[in-house]
Amino acid sequence: MNRRTAWLLVRLGVSGALAGWLLRRVGIDAVAREMADVGFVNVLAILALQLLNTGLKSYKWQRLLDADGIHVAHSTAFAGYMVSTFFSVFLPSSIGGDAVRAIDLARRSGRRVATATSVVADRVLGFAAIGLVGLVALAAGSATVLAPGLRWTGAGLYAAVLLASVALFQGWLLRLADGLGLGRVPRLERAAASVAASIQAYRGSGRLGELLLLSIAAQVVVVVAVYLIARALRIEVPLSYFFVIVPLVGLVESIPVSIYGIGLRDVSYVYLLGLVGTPRTQALSLSVFYVLVTLLYALFGAVVFALRSSETPAERLMVG
Repeated sequence: MNRRTAWLLVRLGVSGALAGWLLRRVGIDAVAREMADVGFVNVLAILALQLLNTGLKSYKWQRLLDADGIHVAHSTAFAGYMVSTFFSVFLPSSIGGDAVRAIDLARRSGRRVATATSVVADRVLGFAAIGLVGLVALAAGSATVLAPGLRWTGAGLYAAVLLASVALFQGWLLRLADGLGLGRVPRLERAAASVAASIQAYRGSGRLGELLLLSIAAQVVVVVAVYLIARALRIEVPLSYFFVIVPLVGLVESIPVSIYGIGLRDVSYVYLLGLVGTPRTQALSLSVFYVLVTLLYALFGAVVFALRSSETPAERLMVG
């Protein structure tokens, strides 16, 4: 068994153990009864919000690429995001959705390192938005029901994510790598130079403020989608509280020790909503329902992938 297979089995084990533990305590039948009352209209509304979220993030990615001289149509960036969503959800292997997105566009642009850098920068901007939204929500008093220690822990996590994002766009990480001697390896030196040029292009474009606002808007859409599910499940928690906990859950589920955050996400929502009096059944139903709707949404990415697979070589090279 190679390391990739072993790590995949570990992630499957973590997801299965956490989700199974919760379902045993709550009961699958109870969760199913809660979700049955959500309604078709709410499902459509959540899918529409996920579509809006993809539109915002793909436009942000397109603007990043454009700043570095890689010109693609928004439809191309949007399709890339849809395909990456499908791979992230349905193919939890060592090749994640972001990697698929980078490989796909690199084939079209011919600039592998620059394209990969844009995907990383896009992801980092998303984390920066999580940090900002969470910090603003905490500063606005949206989590006064939480113990002070928990609020400070959340603020520390959000601040750390924000600082790490600044470090990337300021080139501090590249300087650290160079100080460690990695820059003296010819192949790494060329890659580092390309990454540095791309980051400089982003900063020089004057678009970082706009791109951060797009990331914040996308994060707000996620919060509203989760809140809409909560209302459909009759969870009586104010929207302001979701602006604190949804970004936090986003950070937790991004830790690569489970499959698509399953288990980690569930435990997080059960714990954080439980702090404000939400029964476990409702909190777990919210988490499970969010995953199910996302699985449904990801199937549209499969359709896009199938359509792109039928493109001719000439069409694959058309980037704008």
